[in-house]
Amino acid sequence: MLAMQVLLAALKARLPGVHLRTLEEARALEALRQAVTAVSGQLVPRVLWRWSSASGLHRLSPDPDQPSQPLQEPCGLDEALAQFRKTADNVVLALLDPWAELSNPFFVRALREALSHARGSGKALVLVGRDWKVPAELQADLFISDLPLPSRAELTEYIQSLAVLYREQLADKVAIDDTALPELARACQGLTLDETRSLVALSLVSFRALGTDAIRLAIREKRQIVRRGGVLEYEEPDRSMGDVGGLEHLKSWVVKRTSLFNEAARKAGIHPPKGLLLVGVPGTGKTLAARAIAAAWNLPLVRLDAGRLYGSLVGESESNLRQAIRTAEAIAPAVILVDEIEKAFGQGGGLDGGTAQRVFGALLTWLSDKKAECFVVATANEVGALPPELLRKGRFDEIFAVDLPGAAARTEILRIHLALAGQALKPADLGDIGRACAGYTGAELEAAVQAALIEAFHDGQRAVSAADLLKAIQATVPLSRTMAEKIDSLRDWCRSGRAVAAGAAMEADGLNRAVSVEV
Repeated sequence: MLAMQVLLAALKARLPGVHLRTLEEARALEALRQAVTAVSGQLVPRVLWRWSSASGLHRLSPDPDQPSQPLQEPCGLDEALAQFRKTADNVVLALLDPWAELSNPFFVRALREALSHARGSGKALVLVGRDWKVPAELQADLFISDLPLPSRAELTEYIQSLAVLYREQLADKVAIDDTALPELARACQGLTLDETRSLVALSLVSFRALGTDAIRLAIREKRQIVRRGGVLEYEEPDRSMGDVGGLEHLKSWVVKRTSLFNEAARKAGIHPPKGLLLVGVPGTGKTLAARAIAAAWNLPLVRLDAGRLYGSLVGESESNLRQAIRTAEAIAPAVILVDEIEKAFGQGGGLDGGTAQRVFGALLTWLSDKKAECFVVATANEVGALPPELLRKGRFDEIFAVDLPGAAARTEILRIHLALAGQALKPADLGDIGRACAGYTGAELEAAVQAALIEAFHDGQRAVSAADLLKAIQATVPLSRTMAEKIDSLRDWCRSGRAVAAGAAMEADGLNRAVSVEV
């Protein structure tokens, strides 16, 4: 276990204090127990104590199956630290969630003196609990380490051990599919061992089986992880690639990488894809494409809401981004959608004390260095507002320019939205309308279909007609009339070699003349 190795190194180095950031107390204490046992076999023997405000001070046995020995219960933090300083043993004292006490300067001072006493003595203090802003007085004496969530290998081993246990206990009362356990471990990435055990038990109680139903339960639990984080939003990837009109080059890119998140690709030395930047005017299907990618790859989709990142307190925005990244990596593999990234990070301005620049810098570092299987889809509406650092090679696998749809794509978009409503037009009529309405975005075509459906429903709930659709299109002023310069700029930018066209370019007659919708 990586955490045990870090703790063992800290004990060998005689560091006076460690802040082990985690919500898995049981797993953290087990890692501490293993580290204390290992260092006792190599150097001076150590003794492990545990303190909490609820249960007081206890001595833990090297044997995890043996009960702890009460030393003083109940017991305040000051009393526990006094005991720590008086004992002649080389004690490693685990303080569980001492944050309420450490909001008091008296206890901060007491802890500081205990850390000074522990320095070089063979004793150590380990603060166990969530992310906590360390007071400046303690920063020099505390080594901060995160207890990572269980790896896929740990989860696989743990789930297999649970399968053996439950098979022995329940005999022929449950069906355990051993072939599904590795996939279950993959689905459980992001869960703690306790959450995994609860999920396995729930599956056995609910379905009398451990297999595909448990995998669905794990995916549902990941939604709860995202909701608890508060910064990311879980979205159902409810659109497939068949629901995306046009964007042929983007679709081909995605299809070729559908199977790159599996074990076979890793064994072949292939790194999983990192992400895409989709640039184009509003309404051209960038966000829809992100949803379709998640559905095509059968991955959860979460949206990074930049508005939730920024807080009023000093350091809060940076902390929110760290929390969002930890949550995203916890549920990996996943698709992370960052919509309109230029609005969130493109305008630093210096009016916020540099907060936006610091948050953006941290995001860029993560985009370049992330190891977790988080595929980031960032969208942007304005090329000129994109920070140059975002376009650097290595941030994304590819940058796609999403143009207005061409005639074939417009026809396909109209057909898709009619089909979603259970309606259809003659192919010839649909083709004529698609060729005639040059300059419309996909969103505008969708809105026109909705308007036509409303007209037909209001007129006796009849089937929609070509005339209904033409009338709806004529009532819409396309975005291309007011954004011609931005569209031309996007095309010039794409032709310069800085981006790849996501699909076939629209006909040139769509921007500089009035849009005709007569058939």
